[in-house]
Amino acid sequence: MRPRILSRPGLHTTGFYVALFLATGVHLPFWPLWLSDWGLSPSEIGVYTAIGIAVRVVAGVVIPAIADRLDARRWVLAACAAGGAALFLGHLGISTRPMLLAATIGTGVAFAGITPISEALGLAAARAWNFPYAQSRGIGSSGYLAANVAAGVLIGWTGTWVALWWIVVCLLATAVLAVGHPGGGQVRSTALPPRMSEMGRLMVNGTFVLFIGAVAFLQGSHAVLYSLATVHWRDLGISDGDIGLLWAVSVAAEILFMVLLGTVVIERFGAVMTMALASLAGVVRWGVMMLDPVGFWLWPIQALHCLSFGAGHLGAMAFISMAVPDRYAAAAQGASATMAAGAVMALGMVIGAWLYPSLGGHTYGIGLAFSAIGLGLCVALGRRWQGGEIAV
Repeated sequence: MRPRILSRPGLHTTGFYVALFLATGVHLPFWPLWLSDWGLSPSEIGVYTAIGIAVRVVAGVVIPAIADRLDARRWVLAACAAGGAALFLGHLGISTRPMLLAATIGTGVAFAGITPISEALGLAAARAWNFPYAQSRGIGSSGYLAANVAAGVLIGWTGTWVALWWIVVCLLATAVLAVGHPGGGQVRSTALPPRMSEMGRLMVNGTFVLFIGAVAFLQGSHAVLYSLATVHWRDLGISDGDIGLLWAVSVAAEILFMVLLGTVVIERFGAVMTMALASLAGVVRWGVMMLDPVGFWLWPIQALHCLSFGAGHLGAMAFISMAVPDRYAAAAQGASATMAAGAVMALGMVIGAWLYPSLGGHTYGIGLAFSAIGLGLCVALGRRWQGGEIAV
């Protein structure tokens, strides 16, 4: 019997993830280099990156909530991806810092809609068509890996202008695949649309608040890595090609974990324990990164991304799938992404940009502290949540 992941819905969902991660696989590690070549200092790069992420605090909740309210997740997702492509293309005409700041805010809004709605559709497709979400998401991450390697080489050969065009093309492909996403269509059947008051009650539910806090800190612990690692590795004498490979190793480990072990780990440990495992891995990872490892030791530390990010992501998705009613799924994803990739991530980036000029690699201590906080919140969540659906 053919594996369910190879069904048409499984392949479409996986292909969508590939296109999306081909874009983010260049944006996350290499966009700081584009900003550097444009003329920003390392501190300015950290601040601009943080501002772009901070706008997700609002947009990351509002856009998915609108998609849920309209029951139009696919079209809202496609609009965000196409709008993001247009905004990145607009960078070609940017000549002043205020213009660059405005474009940074705009692309932050676009990604604020893309990320949570993508995950809501991915989980919905996996449930509806009975294929493993972890495998689809893990295989889709191969796009991130391919982008890390290929873009690292191309940027080393030709310059950072490649990053901009790469992101534009891949976001356009993401928009096209979003329109027919198998996790879309009407998800509520004859049920009434979720009211904003109901969504508000979900957002202030004690169990959900603990979950959001745990996700925010365990994923936000990656702030310094995402905003300053590429610049710092350059300062340590690591080539652009090797930097691309370092990012690729982290994603390769994430892919292998999700495809081979993700479902097993979730079934064995459950959502909250898997998130706690991610927090523990973060404490180890960022503690070692504070020592500025180079050569051999840097590679296995990068591979810990499979746990510090991969396990945390799967645990969070499992919690939302089990604890949140489906008609609030995009809004819940938005709240999760807003705090993890918005408020706490931006806070870490701003603090990192301020500390980096004087502390260098010791700035990773921010990640260690965030991981420890995330671990404590996971413990509290595990004591409170008994595995059922949250009553709204």
